[in-house]
Amino acid sequence: MKTICTVLSLAAALTLTAPAVAQPQGDYCHPGGFGGGYGLQLEGERVDSAKAQLSSAGYRAARNIRVDGRQYDLWSNMRNRNACVGFTSYKGTVTDVRSFPDADCGVLSDGGWRHGIDARDLNGMRVDDAKRNLRDHGYDNVRNVRVGGKQWDMWLSTRGRDCIGFTSYKGTITAAQSFRGFECDGNGIPGTGGAWLGTRDLQGLRVDDAKRRLADAGFRSARNIRIGGQQWDLWYDANGRENRCVGFTSYNGRVTDADHFNAQDCN
Repeated sequence: MKTICTVLSLAAALTLTAPAVAQPQGDYCHPGGFGGGYGLQLEGERVDSAKAQLSSAGYRAARNIRVDGRQYDLWSNMRNRNACVGFTSYKGTVTDVRSFPDADCGVLSDGGWRHGIDARDLNGMRVDDAKRNLRDHGYDNVRNVRVGGKQWDMWLSTRGRDCIGFTSYKGTITAAQSFRGFECDGNGIPGTGGAWLGTRDLQGLRVDDAKRRLADAGFRSARNIRIGGQQWDLWYDANGRENRCVGFTSYNGRVTDADHFNAQDCN
């Protein structure tokens, strides 16, 4: 994730007129007379004036957050090198202005248009913002799977085979990474620890373990059929694009063979 920490030379030339108040502490950058080349001077301004300046510079209101007990109004402009900035105020006057991580505003610093989405830039972003960014850049949510006890939302690019997955907690993304296309659309079966398995990797597992891994991958028990005198347990993934139907045989509680079946075999 990129954190914008540029202190502009313009800020040093400006005389700050903000009231003397204690400033919040945190992992945020304080650019003082923020401008990014627009010559904006926000500290000491009335709130309405600060908002007007930000709006004229291409920023739009994002959200409010609290830092060390103070409320900051966040504004975003994904075309600016300071993509996410915020200010706090007292009695209608701006008292502090600083840059925030892009994820706090729910934006990508260059909009993702230049090099596409870097999955790591989604870390710390609200889930709704991440989904909006992914949809805006041509990704579709294809399925949810469980890997290592965590649920991953898998998104596949409609313009290629790029795949991005993320996990979240209380509405905020805790981890995001790139996957291979077949892992996104259901060809791969995720196992524990982030390893992705093929059907041959099910062979030799205890039946309960095989069922758990299939369930974690989004498969559900479909039905049993007999082929060549052997009983096959079929599992179906309704959200998978390919290889939706997987079956296995077992002996003495262990999987002896596993294979892909036609989707209609599972129905």
